[in-house]
Amino acid sequence: MKGKEREEDDNDLANDQWLKENYLDLVQKHPRLWIAVMDRQVICDGGTRSNVEAKAKKIAGGQEFSVYFIEPTALQM
Repeated sequence: MKGKEREEDDNDLANDQWLKENYLDLVQKHPRLWIAVMDRQVICDGGTRSNVEAKAKKIAGGQEFSVYFIEPTALQM
C-alpha cells in the first residue's frame, strides 16, 4: 500500500522507547542522518531515507525495523 503508513507494533514501540533513552548518544554518532533500528540496535545509517530503507531490508532479512532521522541538538550547533 504505497502512501499509507503501517500501524506501529510492539517492536516499533520498543524501538521508539530505545531511541528516546539513547537519543544523546545517537546525536553524537549519527547527526543529520537517517538510521534504521531493529531490536533496539542501529543496523545502518545514511543520508537519505530511501537509501537506509534499502540497506536495512537487506540486513533485516524480512524482519521489521524502524527508521528515524537524527536531528542535531542545540548543543552541537
